[in-house]
Amino acid sequence: MKKALFLVITIALMCSCSSGGPKDTARKFSENLAKGKIDEAKKYATESTGKLLDLASGFGGGKTLDPNFKFEFVKDSIVENKAWVTYKGSADKGEQILELVKIDGDWKVNMDMKK
Repeated sequence: MKKALFLVITIALMCSCSSGGPKDTARKFSENLAKGKIDEAKKYATESTGKLLDLASGFGGGKTLDPNFKFEFVKDSIVENKAWVTYKGSADKGEQILELVKIDGDWKVNMDMKK
């Protein structure tokens, strides 16, 4: 009985110490991006997404885009190491979807130029 209780507590602690999941990563990425904090947003992005952000900021995209941005989670879908987070941020844009991938145990926003 003690071993089972120990196992349950250990698993609970491991889960609570892990990353906040795709929803949390999407929120942090979006909020930093909306405030023009490109370097901070890149912490929650894949390397290729970070390069896209650098490119966009080179064209003047590093300014504050929406200082009143508020991340409103709608839903998520997780399939193995991929996730899609649907959220509302700005009233004029409606629902938006971010694709995330799990890399070394961390969820990262993955934006693709082909989309």
